Amino acid sequence: MISTRPNLAYLKAAWAAHASISAEHCRQSYDEAGISFERVNHSWIVRKDGTQVSTMPLRYTRQELRMGFLGRIEMEARKAAHEMETILLHELELPEDHSLVVEMEEAMRRLRRNGTRSMKIFVGPRVLSEFFPQLFAEIHVFLDAPRACLFLHQRDTKEGTAIDLLADAPKRKRHPRAESYAELAQRIAATIHETLDESPSAMSA
Repeated sequence: MISTRPNLAYLKAAWAAHASISAEHCRQSYDEAGISFERVNHSWIVRKDGTQVSTMPLRYTRQELRMGFLGRIEMEARKAAHEMETILLHELELPEDHSLVVEMEEAMRRLRRNGTRSMKIFVGPRVLSEFFPQLFAEIHVFLDAPRACLFLHQRDTKEGTAIDLLADAPKRKRHPRAESYAELAQRIAATIHETLDESPSAMSA
């Protein structure tokens, strides 16, 4: 059975493999990059420092190998995105007029196009109000390891002003890290709830 949880060891190795033959390392040999190949029937098993990161046909180009790495990374990144979305939807007690949006498809397009390593998640009201403050959260999730940047502000749409609710928060809350994407989502949800407890009007309707 295929695991629905992202394989972080594989994800780290695949990103390292892609970086080792891209950009300033584009002329580096496979040996120098720590990439090895093992022929199995009519394909190559590709490893980065001993960890399998792709499977390629017997004939391939360097660009096809890079795209192969990104394709495998995308599979694990989608698992991470789904895991975070599931937990955030469960943990965050959002009012009925608020929603959570994961820009996964846009992130996957950017990943395939230029190797972008981040994905955005938004939390906010479906309709702006002129009568009371509303909460907006933006989460930049990194797809190479369980880490993120959290932005949380309360906007007064009538006055056109916004208050950074995490301005005085410690770095570990604004830039959380975790051992897994599930734990990362739980930490982000906890930070949002703690902040709302200190500013209850932010989510009042």
